[in-house]
Amino acid sequence: MSKLLEVKNLKKYFSHHHCLVKALDEVSLEIPHGKTTALVGESGCGKTTLAKTILGFYRAQDGSVFLEGKNITACRRRFLARNIQIVFQNPYVSVDPRYTVYATLYEALTVFKKVSSQEAKPELVNLLAQVDLSPEVFHRYPHQLSGGQLQRVCIARSLINRPKLIILDEPTSALDITTTLKILTLLKRLQKELGVSYLFISHNLKLVRFMSDYVWVMYYGKIVEWGSQKELFENPRHPYTRVLLDAAYQRLTETASETLETDGCRFRARCTSRDKRCQAEPDWQEISSEHFVRCHRSGDTYV
Repeated sequence: MSKLLEVKNLKKYFSHHHCLVKALDEVSLEIPHGKTTALVGESGCGKTTLAKTILGFYRAQDGSVFLEGKNITACRRRFLARNIQIVFQNPYVSVDPRYTVYATLYEALTVFKKVSSQEAKPELVNLLAQVDLSPEVFHRYPHQLSGGQLQRVCIARSLINRPKLIILDEPTSALDITTTLKILTLLKRLQKELGVSYLFISHNLKLVRFMSDYVWVMYYGKIVEWGSQKELFENPRHPYTRVLLDAAYQRLTETASETLETDGCRFRARCTSRDKRCQAEPDWQEISSEHFVRCHRSGDTYV
């Protein structure tokens, strides 16, 4: 697996009501060139915090982020923006409501190069065509577009400087199912044409299965399992991964925050297969060359 981005032992802590919240607790993750890597987990587990730390919005307490072998942990936002972009879940809060589509795209373009508004038009027309929009939308404001149209504008904006990586943070959660399928199909086509890599953040396992090549499972600031999409969906080894897969078809009956362990295996209070070993932090176990799990019971025949 040729690595585009590598996260090593990243830590990000917050203080909340005199308590230390370990949003990212020694998180390590790899994203290959030209593939879609999914990051899954329940709301509040640290997925978006990881994205914002990679992008430089948050400064990590410890750990490193490497882009094609270069340490970018302390790089300026301008450098990061040239190589990594993000598409947020709600397009209506991702753009300035006072700007037309043209002004939104032109502003993003001028961040990276000096060009007049008139000179930029052919490039922006081509950009809209890539996301299946016509130039007719140039003079519209966000409230005059559907959610699907506006998310296409946001995708177009993320492509302006041809980044190596686009972080997709729940990019279809505000859209209906028909529009969702169209947007995801568009993203897959763009990846094939441009060779861009995606970090696809979601709690919807059905969408993850459709989109991803690799899947990383996060539980309250810890990566607990990762593997190829095929291996992880067909042979989930961590109890939490199986909970997530079950949750794709039925509602969870427990709230994770009420049963979070702060030492040992964080998931053990919710795990129906826990034993004494779970009082200690589990190490990574290799299931195959493309499948690893952090669980004491991964080698048990009944797991």
